[in-house]
Amino acid sequence: MKERVFRYRAVEKRIAASRPGFRVLDIGCGQGDNLKRLVRYGGRVTGIEPSRERAHRASGIAPTAAAVGESIPFRDASFEMIYISHVLHHANDLDAVLDEVHRLLVPGGLLFVIETIDDSPLMRLARRIEPSWDDDEVLNRFRFEDLKHAFERHQLEFLRGEKFNWMYFAWELLPLAWRPLDRISPLFIGLETLLHRPFGSNWGGHCFLVARKDGRSLFPDEGLPLSIKEVHGAGET
Repeated sequence: MKERVFRYRAVEKRIAASRPGFRVLDIGCGQGDNLKRLVRYGGRVTGIEPSRERAHRASGIAPTAAAVGESIPFRDASFEMIYISHVLHHANDLDAVLDEVHRLLVPGGLLFVIETIDDSPLMRLARRIEPSWDDDEVLNRFRFEDLKHAFERHQLEFLRGEKFNWMYFAWELLPLAWRPLDRISPLFIGLETLLHRPFGSNWGGHCFLVARKDGRSLFPDEGLPLSIKEVHGAGET
């Protein structure tokens, strides 16, 4: 049901389905939550993670190296997709990470980013209250347009993107503190979904963006919009 909030899930699944066996690097893979999904999509998946402990745990899901995004130990043009989820705000050098992305992508390869943004007044408040996440310091704060411009500076053509999650991210923390609250999460998911258009599309606290390195398109569905039915029906498989 949470896929109704995390609207990028339907997009990434559809893109992945258009190129079976695609080579994908997950930068900042943590303990492998996103690796699991990318493997299910049929990708040939590799992860990197600065924490050796997290990288070791993730290695049970897919090949994983302990490395930072500013210096990635793979050859040029090694991947057809690079996936970065909630990592760029921890980067010591955003431009160096995007230089590495450009170097590692094959011509026509895709960058898929999910990121926290300050377009939301709720997120700006949350950042003031809690300036780090899971002991990882937040070093960068973005607006949606900041990320688009950063990609373009590094010869990554913006194809599509969307803001989402204007309210649910704040609610989602409460069940972590007291698990019984999770029983009423569907109520907040419904509210988030209902009010996405007037609030989430402008004031979303998260966003996803898809960009492409110059070259022939490798993923037929990379720029196609999804119907509302497809977004709401995107479940885990």
